[in-house]
Amino acid sequence: MKYILGLVLFLTFNIIGDKVFSQEDPLLRVELEVKSDDAKYNVLSCGENGAMLFYKTNITEDNYSFWIFVLYNKFMQESWKKDIPVYDNMHYVAQSIQDNYIYLFFFDKEKKKSDSYNYQLLKIDILSGRYELFSGLLPKDSEYASFEVLGQKLLIGLNLENDKAGLYSFDFETKETKSVFEILDNDARMEGIFPEGNSTSYLVLFNVFVSKTEYYLLIKEFGLNGEQLKTTQVTGEFGKKLNSGKISDFGGNKLLFGTYSFIKGSTIDRKNYFVNESVGFYTINLSNEGELIARYHNFLEFENMTGYLRSREYQLAQKKYEKNEDKEDKYSVTYDLLLHDVIEHDSLFYFVGEAFYEDYHTVTSTYYDYYGRAVPVSYSVFDGYRFFNAFISCYDKEGNKLWDNGMEIFNILSFDLRKRINIFFDQGDIILAYNRAGKISAKIINGPEVVEGVDNFEIETAYVNDKVMSDTKSEMSYWYDNYFLAYGFQTIRNNSLPNSKRTVFYINKVGFE
Repeated sequence: MKYILGLVLFLTFNIIGDKVFSQEDPLLRVELEVKSDDAKYNVLSCGENGAMLFYKTNITEDNYSFWIFVLYNKFMQESWKKDIPVYDNMHYVAQSIQDNYIYLFFFDKEKKKSDSYNYQLLKIDILSGRYELFSGLLPKDSEYASFEVLGQKLLIGLNLENDKAGLYSFDFETKETKSVFEILDNDARMEGIFPEGNSTSYLVLFNVFVSKTEYYLLIKEFGLNGEQLKTTQVTGEFGKKLNSGKISDFGGNKLLFGTYSFIKGSTIDRKNYFVNESVGFYTINLSNEGELIARYHNFLEFENMTGYLRSREYQLAQKKYEKNEDKEDKYSVTYDLLLHDVIEHDSLFYFVGEAFYEDYHTVTSTYYDYYGRAVPVSYSVFDGYRFFNAFISCYDKEGNKLWDNGMEIFNILSFDLRKRINIFFDQGDIILAYNRAGKISAKIINGPEVVEGVDNFEIETAYVNDKVMSDTKSEMSYWYDNYFLAYGFQTIRNNSLPNSKRTVFYINKVGFE
């Protein structure tokens, strides 16, 4: 057994029917003892360069807090460790990996007047651990939406206060932060920043509300120096509102994917505009500049969804839809979806969304009025976001849907809206998998066909007599080749050890074979 900076490496394996989540020798697990799952640890897959673990410590100096960064190689052996100071008021929000560098974006949306900066970008050389830290100032009271690194530019998308939106850039050479484009006259929401395939320009997508009768998706193309190259407006057809969007650009072929919802007629109130509950997916081929044709796919048309949706709601909507002789889009089920970036594989495009809803429980208490009479009072308490289903659909280069499928998600309740499903292509099969409660749930599909239904496979712990009492905040991410990282918090009891109970943050390296 080898101890590295308090992290203990262990063996682990998991067997899955004829397919296997396993690990070739040496079989590895990392444990870091903690007091509770309140600790915040981050795990990043850096491809074949390794896996990075980082977290904020309680060590402070002046206005800085120290963060620990540890990189492990493919054998989970420590390559390097760094203590890096970051402004104490900053919160880690996003990361991007470009070549052999990882870029970590820290942001303070509630900047104090005394603070000189409200964002920092940490650039780390994955191989050596050398780093640079850049600081800048963005509009206060704003919400992070997106960021990308292109050449010598850092691009940052924000949703500003009072439903406005903006795009900003940081130049690594001049160290200047500039406003590239802002929407201040109308209500708007930043949807994302999408680099062009040629890496010399990029697209930015906004959702814009002008009035009850005028609303659209706005696509702006910019050069790396901030020059505007092209503007495109995309509107839904009568009775439909485009809720969200993701743009893919592979080989010069641009496709816009997103979700849509129904509206009565062509008008919508401002208060209902940025609601994300959707009734289906749409695709638009942006390369066809002569005419942008939207293809809509109602969730009720999805062939492989009936077993996964909330049955009573689905059955009622399906009956109404089937009785609708002209097959106009009037009925559907609505879902709030967490969308993945579009995946391109073998010249086909895959769009994935994870359905969730806000979960509450009711608390009732009693108080007594002036006359001593008992008066019950009830209120709702937010328990988190409950994930319950994943949608996957496949499209050709024109945006035509070829097939759809899905996966059940069981018992994931979280206060964080983070993507849970991992997608892995294994020859003609597609594996959908996520980590929950110390088990990897996996499903194998081949296009619209189900090869193997959802099954659950234990993540092994350090010792033979370990008994997992609880597993929380479980997550999983793709690493490299056919390997994944599964991690989370576990409370483990083992009466054969001097310390019979321990709470750990664990990382398991698992592979699909």
